[in-house]
Amino acid sequence: MKKLAEKHDNHIFAIIVHMAGNLMGLISVIMMSCSHQPQTLQKMKSEFITIDDSINIHYKIWNPNAELKTLCFIHGFGCDMNTWEKQFEAFRDNDVQLVFIDLPGYGKSDKPHVDYTFDFFAHAIDEVLNANNIKDAVFVGHSLGTPVCRHTLMTTNHSGAFVDVDGVYCFYDDTETPEYIEAINQFGHAFDGPDCREVITGFVLSLAGKNTPQWVTDYAMSVMPETPQYVASSTMQHLVEPQWWPNAQLTMPVMVICTQNSGLEPDNELKMQALYPTLDYTELTTCGHFIHMEQAEMFNEKLKEFIE
Repeated sequence: MKKLAEKHDNHIFAIIVHMAGNLMGLISVIMMSCSHQPQTLQKMKSEFITIDDSINIHYKIWNPNAELKTLCFIHGFGCDMNTWEKQFEAFRDNDVQLVFIDLPGYGKSDKPHVDYTFDFFAHAIDEVLNANNIKDAVFVGHSLGTPVCRHTLMTTNHSGAFVDVDGVYCFYDDTETPEYIEAINQFGHAFDGPDCREVITGFVLSLAGKNTPQWVTDYAMSVMPETPQYVASSTMQHLVEPQWWPNAQLTMPVMVICTQNSGLEPDNELKMQALYPTLDYTELTTCGHFIHMEQAEMFNEKLKEFIE
């Protein structure tokens, strides 16, 4: 009986050891899986979609699930999706789907010799979202990305909410002075000639605020002056055309975060209220143009509150 009991105990011990081994193996697999999850936006897998038969649009998608709330991030002039690194870090562990897009002409997207209009940009965004079965999203646009997101919401079947991060605006109501029109046109053509790179470099330096960290300016300086001249020129010429600036309202939830460093008019909040009846408005004083980078913690908290 004693030997039988010992044999039984040994059998149980062997089973426990085997189960422990399997458990440790499972834990090891889980740990390896977690360690291989990309910890930065730059390390995420790139995706591409082809529009207009030949133009490849670069994007990345985190936590792909059409049932989840989606945040779609659109960068500004001369930049790329990496401007949103701090937002990826803040939202990657949330129960949301994140989409980052390089607009055509920028980042790793193709840079064809075409007209860089708001229609063209919105078409690229529309195709990326459709390819991933995304209908509604929170569109987050910085600088040029603001009117691009606005145009996408006005001209496609996508809806949701809108976040304007120090967006670019041109206002036309048939009361413009000749001086205003001349200034707008001069800006639109400032990138036309062979000195485009130098113009963009000076433009970058003007975007910094009093307390802008050097790494933010370094990022902008590393990407913006690399914009092909024909892309920069076409983008800016079309940017200031009145046809892209209807005074139509967006009635969805809208959050605007802007900075006086960008030369805001005293009545900027009133202008935003006229465009966005449901408005959450924040106007900063000393922050530079890249608010989502320079004051990432503040911006991310406001974005989390906005999407709840």
